[in-house]
Amino acid sequence: MIRFTFKGILRDKSRSLFPFLIVTVGVALMVGLLGFMDGIFMGMLDMSAKLDTGHLRFVNKPFYKEEHLVPLDRALADQEETGEWLEANSDPRIEWTPRIRWGALMDVPDEEGNTVSQTPVTGMAVQLLNPASSERERLDLKASVREGRVPENPHEMLVGYQLAESLGLKPGSMVTLLGQTFDGGLATDNYTVTGLIQFGVTAMDKKMALFDLADAQHTFYMDNMVTDWLGFLPASVPYDEYADIKQAIEEKLPDLRQNPPKQWAKDDFPIALTILDQRNIEEIARKFELIRGVIVLIFTFLMVLVLWNAGLLNGIHRYGEMGLRLAMGETHKHLVASLTLEAFAVGVLGSIAGCVVGGLVVFYLQEVGVDMGDAMAKSGLMINDIARGRVTVEGFVRGIVPGMTASVAGSLFASLAIFKRSEANLFRELEVG
Repeated sequence: MIRFTFKGILRDKSRSLFPFLIVTVGVALMVGLLGFMDGIFMGMLDMSAKLDTGHLRFVNKPFYKEEHLVPLDRALADQEETGEWLEANSDPRIEWTPRIRWGALMDVPDEEGNTVSQTPVTGMAVQLLNPASSERERLDLKASVREGRVPENPHEMLVGYQLAESLGLKPGSMVTLLGQTFDGGLATDNYTVTGLIQFGVTAMDKKMALFDLADAQHTFYMDNMVTDWLGFLPASVPYDEYADIKQAIEEKLPDLRQNPPKQWAKDDFPIALTILDQRNIEEIARKFELIRGVIVLIFTFLMVLVLWNAGLLNGIHRYGEMGLRLAMGETHKHLVASLTLEAFAVGVLGSIAGCVVGGLVVFYLQEVGVDMGDAMAKSGLMINDIARGRVTVEGFVRGIVPGMTASVAGSLFASLAIFKRSEANLFRELEVG
């Protein structure tokens, strides 16, 4: 029966070509759209994690509450002991790395030391000069530097290329940072700009500077202190598992608070956060899931509606065939089952073709991307200027299931009309033909 059905589909294109094209187009659109949406959202998560929040974040609660003021006096001390505790008491898949968030006034002097231009900047200090750290690879610094090079020596920094343009900086320029030390004093230090970097986020390219963690600890008098511990998980870990991983850390935090490292302040109160707990990302994730679900429902409904009508039209032209098959002894149920099998086969073939077409589009978007820098510049979201798609198994499944469901549902609804017509009427259609 299955062999007979496939032969009928291949030989009689008038009854299979249109449903095949509808399923192909519907699945291709769904796979392409969902792949692009997944790429945008996951790109935002990846960018936010690498440059700001980490997939998990371990931070002092007083610092987190006032982080917009960058209160360095609320940083966590005992860097080595804190890092060892995190490694021993968290998911082994997490890679923890220390960072310092800082804010200062950047002053650009001329050859005589007089101020030419200055502006407030925010920055991040990471382990650039530590050969054991993977921060360079994580931030993709070599590929992101537009001009100059990555720092190789102490007191060298990278600045956003748009910030450099506004201040007239070039590789080799000297700048002075004026800020506040850990104990409330005035911090001043000179740095050499070695490279202009494009972070891929317009807001950061305009106001961000980056240098080594040890330099920040020296400049701001923060010996053995960091403001943040960021944890990074493999891409294979879905973001809905982050909350469980955080909970496992929180269960062990009371013991750490009761027996803290010696250099911690008495009122230090470390907390664990996921990326969803920060920057209102959880709300964005919920809206994303809702929109994605609505899109799947709309496309499924439209495909069912079109294929239902296609099935009705196809059934009208085949009433004579159905009457003949019923007259030869085939039951109504068996006839409906064969039509359903035929629709299922068309759905499978159309879904495969749609996945190929949609997958190629998403793959192109993933590898090449679309430049949306101007559109995203004022969004307030940490989204890469180059919007990319993402090829995932889940995306193909979300496209295949509606395509096959719509094809079968449309055929079932259309074939129900067979039960309302007698064999004689159906057979008469053959005589008319």
